[in-house]
Amino acid sequence: MSLIYIHLSDIHFGQEKGGDVYTHDDVKEQLLTDAHDYVGNFETNKATGIIISGDIAYAGKNNEYDIAGKWLDRLTAAVGCPLTAVQVVPGNHDVDREKITPITQNIIDDIISNGDDALDKYLEKEADRDFLYKQFESYREFAEGYDCPLDTDGKLTKHRIVEIAPDRRLKFLGMNTALICSRSEIEEGGLILGKRQRVIPNEPGLETIVIAHHPLHWLQDSDDASKYIKARARVFISGHEHTPSHESLPVEDNGNLLMLASGAAVPPAPETGFNFSYNILELSWQEETDSLVIKIHGRCWDNDKKHFTADKINFSDGVQTYVLNCPNFKKLPLNVVSQPNLNEEREKSNVFETSTMEFSVVNKTGGVLEEKEFQLVLLKYFRDLSSSERLIVLTELNAIPATQSDRLTHSLERMIFDKLVSDGKLQMIHEKINEILNKA
Repeated sequence: MSLIYIHLSDIHFGQEKGGDVYTHDDVKEQLLTDAHDYVGNFETNKATGIIISGDIAYAGKNNEYDIAGKWLDRLTAAVGCPLTAVQVVPGNHDVDREKITPITQNIIDDIISNGDDALDKYLEKEADRDFLYKQFESYREFAEGYDCPLDTDGKLTKHRIVEIAPDRRLKFLGMNTALICSRSEIEEGGLILGKRQRVIPNEPGLETIVIAHHPLHWLQDSDDASKYIKARARVFISGHEHTPSHESLPVEDNGNLLMLASGAAVPPAPETGFNFSYNILELSWQEETDSLVIKIHGRCWDNDKKHFTADKINFSDGVQTYVLNCPNFKKLPLNVVSQPNLNEEREKSNVFETSTMEFSVVNKTGGVLEEKEFQLVLLKYFRDLSSSERLIVLTELNAIPATQSDRLTHSLERMIFDKLVSDGKLQMIHEKINEILNKA
């Protein structure tokens, strides 16, 4: 059975002014209808999840993410996947440039000029890291709700893993290519991933799908990043350039790497020459060749009929199929039932992984929390509550020590939330959230 993902990029919530508010709102409404109708043609009759490769907002503002969250709730309902089955990475428009102080800009300019060495210098201490990430403040709360946190250590730390066949798994790994997007007009080739993001783990039986906003040629460390991606990834998904593209490249061990770029769901303005577009990705496993099959269903705006239709310009008949040879699949025999050594290594890893398929957390009271319950509370806490409302929840649950004198950073707040969950207080958090939302 196939896994179905709605792939969006560059939605730019908040960019509209004047009459564009009405035309763009109508496009978003038509996208909901088109995605619902198209997904209904698949055997599953519903989608597995949503992938957004950056630029959710236009200026990185709270109100833009509020609107985006409400629309995404409607999209998940339209395609039949859980509210929480959304994966996001930041784009350049998810940076709130008004929060970049002259000191922050000096730091970013140093990183632009001196690359990895300067980046590592500013990621050494927590205070410096938190300062560097200030311009992502609104995005971080939104993304944290979907369990796609921006870790201030310079990487994204949580990833989704799904099983596509017995002993055959796919890992969706998000990257932040917008870390040094700022008031500086960085040209193509000036951005940076950094060593902490470039290194992609490799594992038998598991193939990696990388999600980023910028194509690789926008990075100053693109040469080394490309080597890791060609050696360790099977698919590289991006956006930013507002034009759909796709190409399968031969890589080592007779493997294939699919470079897949989405067009803009809502480009800045029609007169720019970019059409409204998005993709529906159908992922399946080909048993006879032990390969990953990706069928891209390209959807684009028909301006005459004012609705979405098959994109027959960028895709053959609106659909393009790729069969990707997967060396990592072949490293693990199909008859393997358990993988104790691999699981033990994963538990030792610093990379914490979540799955939209199977997941549980054993708390201190001995109970088991189903993923959907945990993810829903996480979403409501970080995405739907303001910072002051979240503080009320933590205070009323006595989660903040009386001796706490340091500022409550975003990273510390997530640690406190996870501690409450591990102490068996998930339901109490949920009740407090509902009390606040009901009053509002």
